[in-house]
Amino acid sequence: MSEYDIRPVTVDERRIAVDAFRTALLSGAVNDETFAAGRLSWDESDSLAAWDDDACVGVVAAFRFDSTVPGGERVQTAGVTRVGVVPTHTRRGLLTQLMHRLLRESRERGNVLATLHASETTIYRRFGFGLATDAVAAVITTRQTKPWRTGARAGTMRLLAHTEVLAIVPALYERVARARVGSISRPEWWWPRFLKDASQPTSEPYGKGTFVAVHTDADGADDGYVLYDVDWDETFAKNPTGAGRIRDLWGRSQKIEQELWRFLLDIDLITTWRAEIRPTDEPVRRAMHDSRAYEAVQRLDDQWVRILDVDAALTVRGYGATSDSVTIGVDDPMFPANTGAWRVSASGSTRSDQPADVRVDIATLSATYLGAVSWHDLASTGAVNASNQTLALLDTLFAVYPTPFCGTGY
Repeated sequence: MSEYDIRPVTVDERRIAVDAFRTALLSGAVNDETFAAGRLSWDESDSLAAWDDDACVGVVAAFRFDSTVPGGERVQTAGVTRVGVVPTHTRRGLLTQLMHRLLRESRERGNVLATLHASETTIYRRFGFGLATDAVAAVITTRQTKPWRTGARAGTMRLLAHTEVLAIVPALYERVARARVGSISRPEWWWPRFLKDASQPTSEPYGKGTFVAVHTDADGADDGYVLYDVDWDETFAKNPTGAGRIRDLWGRSQKIEQELWRFLLDIDLITTWRAEIRPTDEPVRRAMHDSRAYEAVQRLDDQWVRILDVDAALTVRGYGATSDSVTIGVDDPMFPANTGAWRVSASGSTRSDQPADVRVDIATLSATYLGAVSWHDLASTGAVNASNQTLALLDTLFAVYPTPFCGTGY
């Protein structure tokens, strides 16, 4: 029995819960405008708060997403968010109580996966999450990118008027981005906040501009877009130069994404571009005159995954071509139904009563699930104990290309 009252957040309690969460993440109390802007995100999430008498001392929540898994199917997903305990109540097991209840209730709602972006990477493995996808932050020097090693492909680029942005971009994302394993749905409430700078005129006479450019193929169909900022980089005692920031770039294929990059790198006055979250395997640098023009300055964790229903998760995903099969044993202390063994082959997955070829905890299976993390790599860390033959078979079955990538903040 908890010493705290843990319960769903009511409409009247949201403002208090927001401030508790912001306090945990080192921010001050929310103002009226910002709180109002987030109302719809509360309407479409499942939130819990912990109360110590009348004080809100901890919060967790889950957005209602779906995720693309290997093979192209989409599964119901709890996007864990707003996780925080105020400083007066940390180190008391409160976060564990909140997370366990959130995950239990998420599974009861039919979610197959739980996912999150971590503010602290040391927290979530104990709740069964595994680091499933990485991303890179990159800086690109435009003068070193040309001449390109590949010719331009048929198609055209256009800039959207600010009045067009909200009408075009959300549907285009669904068409061109969701085939990528690891991508998630973006709810209607998410888009106006994300596209605010591009969809509203600015009050500034000069300064930063935010734009959306769309690529259209030779048949007249839109097949990619990029959301980007441009501004002057005015450093003391130096001539000002243009600097750009890539905020969202998706194409129907990596070839189309290369054309979006080509457009950006041809914009006059811009000497450098900064891309904060990009796939680890982005091939565009190989098309540049100098591959070092694309400098990956940081590799960071993109998305953590926690399988809530192992049977559903292994059944719905696709697997690589092989004539062999492997039996995976799984241990999940939180959900007994997830503890067992599954025989996995190219044709799918079924529960098995045969001895396991490899046995892992739920966090390890979750890390490998999307296909970005190598079983061989995990074996080298001691997380997996299996023969080289079994590891090779597991990698054949689970690996995915292009590398899974989420690219959506929440």
